[in-house]
Order: sequence, then C-alpha cells, then structure tokens
Amino acid sequence: MDRRTLLRISTVLALAAGLGGAAQAADPVKIGYVGGISGACGGLTHSAVKAMKIALEEINAAGGAAGRQIEVVWRDSKTKPDEGAKQARDLVLTEKVDLLTGVCSSSVFMAINPISQQYGVPLVSAISGTHKATVDFGHPFVFQTQPHTLMEGKALAEYAARQDWNNIVTMGLDYEWGRTTVKVFTEELAKLKPEVKISKQLWPRIGETNLTSYITAALSEEPDAIMGVLFGSGTNSLIKQGRSYGLLERTELLTFLSTESYMSLGKDIPDGVHGWARGPFYALDSDKANAFIEKYRKAHDGEYPNDWGMLGYDAMYIIASGIDAAGGTDPEKFRQALGSMTFDTMRGPLKMRMIDNTFNAPSYLGVTKMTDAYPFPTMSDVNVIPGDVTLPSEETVKALRAAAAK
Repeated sequence: MDRRTLLRISTVLALAAGLGGAAQAADPVKIGYVGGISGACGGLTHSAVKAMKIALEEINAAGGAAGRQIEVVWRDSKTKPDEGAKQARDLVLTEKVDLLTGVCSSSVFMAINPISQQYGVPLVSAISGTHKATVDFGHPFVFQTQPHTLMEGKALAEYAARQDWNNIVTMGLDYEWGRTTVKVFTEELAKLKPEVKISKQLWPRIGETNLTSYITAALSEEPDAIMGVLFGSGTNSLIKQGRSYGLLERTELLTFLSTESYMSLGKDIPDGVHGWARGPFYALDSDKANAFIEKYRKAHDGEYPNDWGMLGYDAMYIIASGIDAAGGTDPEKFRQALGSMTFDTMRGPLKMRMIDNTFNAPSYLGVTKMTDAYPFPTMSDVNVIPGDVTLPSEETVKALRAAAAK
C-alpha cells in the first residue's frame, strides 16, 4: 500500500471519528415527565403539559441547552403512587433519561423521590406541594420550584391572622398535601394568633365528590371561617354543594383556588371567597408572562393557562438554564448551577437555596371578584407573600431531617 493510499485512509478514518464525536455530542438531553395526566390531577396537569411543550419548542429553537436539543418522554402516573413509581423507574432504566420532572400529587412525588435518589437522576418538581420530598427526605438531586406545604401553610396562617376570625374549621383532603398543610396552618396560626380556636378538623378522601356530610359537620360548629385544603373537583364540590346549605352566607371560606376552578365554576363562585394560588396568570403582569399567555391562548383556541401551566413553563426554563450553566447533565454540576443562579421567571426573580434545593417561590392570596376582564371570576386585591418569608429556617430543615431519620 503506497503512501498516498495510506493518507487517504487516515483522512477517511479521521473524518469518521470526527463525525461520530459530533453525533455523540449532539445526542439530545432526555427528560422523563411523570404527571397525573389522568386521575384526580387530570384537570390540573393538561395545562402544564401544553405549557411545557411551548417552552420546549422555544428552548430548542434557540439552540437547546448546553448545545443539545431537549427531548421529553411523557408518562401518565394516573395520579397513583405505584404507577408513578413504575413509570419513573422505567424512564430511568429503559429510556435512560437524564432528568425527571412533572409530578402533581404529593403522594406520587413521595413515591418517585426514592427512585431519583437511588439512581442519582435529578427530579425537578413543577407542581407537587409536599415539603417532605425536599426537606424531611431530601437528597442532593430532588428540587422544588413552587411553594411547598410548609411555605403555603405559613402563608395561609399569615393571611388568616389578619382576618377577624376566632373560630375556624379545617377541611383537608386525607392525604399528604391536605394533612400537612392543615398541620402547618394550625401550628403557625397558634403562634401568630393563639386566641383563635380550631373547633373541628374534617378529612374528605381525595377524589371524593359528595361533600355534604362534611359541609353540614363544619357548619354545625358555627365557624367564622372554613379553611379548605382541596383542589379541582374537591374545591368545585365544596362551593357548589355548599350553596344548598347557605355555606357562603353563614361563614367565610378560604380555599385553594387555582385558575381551573374559576374556569369550570364560572359564576358559581360568588364574590367574596378567600382563595390562594401558586401561579395565577391574571396576577402576573410582566412582559414575559404576557407574551407566554398570548402564545398559549393562540395555540389553544383562546384557553387561558391555569396555575400549573404557568409553573410548568417556568420549570422547563429553570431546567434548561441549569443544564446550560452546568455544561451538561451531570447531577452535581446541575445542582451547583441551580444554586448559583437567579432565574427570571413569570413569578419574578427566583433563587434556590442549597440546603433543601427549594426555590423562594411566592404564594398568592386574595378574594374572588367577577370583573369584565375575564369570562370567569379571579382573585382581586391579591396579596403576594414572598417565599423568603415562608421558607422554613435551616434549623427547622435539619430538625425535620433528624426526626425523619429516626
């Protein structure tokens, strides 16, 4: 073989190696989404999926993250912990995803969290509210981009302490989110306004739609207010069935009111209901939020994004920005990148603290009012309680982890 032939072969091999390296470098970032697309969370999650797809298109059109396109593998947990864990494990072992996200139900979040820890795959929650995944059972690679139960419980107590309420009945869904939020609310309210009496605690099951027995039990206490930790169909049932018993004439109501409840109930929600939310589009007046809302509505026949859409869009950008800053998907580099950045979200600038990988996300509280701005009620006089106010102290985090480890 002459020298010229050898040179040609060497050149071909070098080009092939270079092309192979380029192809490997261009492999997409794979994200596994596990959400309650059906089941109790179905009415919430649909907007998150739509919003995250919009963010994904924008991010990929702008070059992706760390020079790679992002691919999402979508899975339905059916809002069941065992199904969520099954899907998450399959995404890690079969699909070889670099990262997990989604999660609606707190119970599903808790079921997926150990899988993230076992395989060292980051899990970024865009929706779920329990604090236990990042605080009590936190590990380096689980993250929370929205206010959790410790934060919301404290925000609710701060709000209730400002009201002229001395006798309160709580009504919380009988699972992780409901139980913990009520517990934190009652404990924090006792510190802020110890004279307030919690006269009864009621626990409807998740997915239960006939709440009449709970409504009558609550009203029998003649409370100044009912604090309801329900969502979706639970919130809707409480308000609609409560009308037959004059609930809103006989007491005040403070309950979780994310946007899908306003859309589905419409004028069945009277003025004057106290509500709280995590990302109400109508209260987020910024160029970034307005541009997203316009794009979302154009893509979905005029539909407005619910809170979960707003949170999902923010979460996708947080994930992509972290990967970009980390130069890839190495879990520890990703974590360090998230902890070193301030993120320009639709809810304003957010930062993550390293002790529990939790973002200082705000809570939104206000009173319902029908206006000409939208075909459904929204909250007026919105109080924004910053996450820096509601985040638990580092000492509290350490104490909860020590207790959980026993």
